[in-house]
Amino acid sequence: MFLLPVLSVLLAGCAPEEPKAGHGIDELAARVRDDPDDPELRFRFGLAFLAEEPPDWEQAGIQFGRAAELAPTFTEAHFNHGICLARTERYPEAEEAFRLTISLDPNFAPAWINLGVILQLHRRFDEAGDAFQRAAGLDPSSFEAVFNLGCARENLRDLPGAVQAYEAAIELRPDLPHAYGNVARLYYLAGRYADAVARLETALELQPGTPAIYYDLYQCHRALGDIAKSEEYYKTAITIDPRYAEIYGESREFVTLPQEMVMTTPRPEEGKDEN
Repeated sequence: MFLLPVLSVLLAGCAPEEPKAGHGIDELAARVRDDPDDPELRFRFGLAFLAEEPPDWEQAGIQFGRAAELAPTFTEAHFNHGICLARTERYPEAEEAFRLTISLDPNFAPAWINLGVILQLHRRFDEAGDAFQRAAGLDPSSFEAVFNLGCARENLRDLPGAVQAYEAAIELRPDLPHAYGNVARLYYLAGRYADAVARLETALELQPGTPAIYYDLYQCHRALGDIAKSEEYYKTAITIDPRYAEIYGESREFVTLPQEMVMTTPRPEEGKDEN
C-alpha cells in the first residue's frame, strides 16, 4: 500500500495588513475600551492577537468578527474572521464568513481557496473543486489553489485531472513535497512505476530521512522487479521508524488500480481559450 496521504494545503494566511508600529495588545486594548465601535481599530486589535506566539485565534476571531459586524462591507474583516473560525474548528461559521467575503469581492482568490478547504474537509468534493478552479483562474500563480484542485479531483476519481493539477503545482512550487508524493501515488496506482520513482526521489531530496518515502520507493522498485534495491529501501524505512515493520509485517501488499480508474488520455488544458 502507498503511504503518502492526499493532503490539503493549509488555510492561506491573513489579509496582507500588519499592526501599526507601537500598537501592542495592551495599548490597543485601552484604545478599544475608549472607542469600541471603530471597526479599523478592532481589525488591528485582531492582527495584534495573530502576531502573538502562538497566535491567539480565539481572541483574534472575536475582534475580526466585531469589526465585520460594525462594518458589514469590510472584506478583510470577514476573511480574517473566517480564518480564525476555521483554526478553532468552527467550520460552518468559517464557510459562512468566506462566502460573505466572496459576495463582497468575487475576485478574492484566497477566500475561494479557504472556502474550498472547508468544503473538502466535509467531503463536498464537487463544490471544493469548483472553488479551487475559480481561485486558480483568478490567480494562476497560486500553488495552493492548483494543488488542492488536484486533491479534489483525486477524491472525485478524476485521476488524469488530479495528475495534471499536481504536476502544475510542481511547476509553480518545485519545493512542495506533498505534490511529488501525491502524483507519485497516482503513477504507482496506474502502473507507471518509473514515473513514481522519479517523483519520489525528488520528494526524498526535499524531505530526507522520511520513512514513508523510503517505503513507497520500496513498493515501486519491487513492482519494477528490482528486489535488491527494494529491500534496501524497506530496511531504511524500518531503521528510521520500526513501526513500519510492526504495521506491515511481511505482507507488503500492493494496491492496484481498478480498471475503470486507469489513466488514459490527459485532460486538455483548461481555460486555454479564455482571455
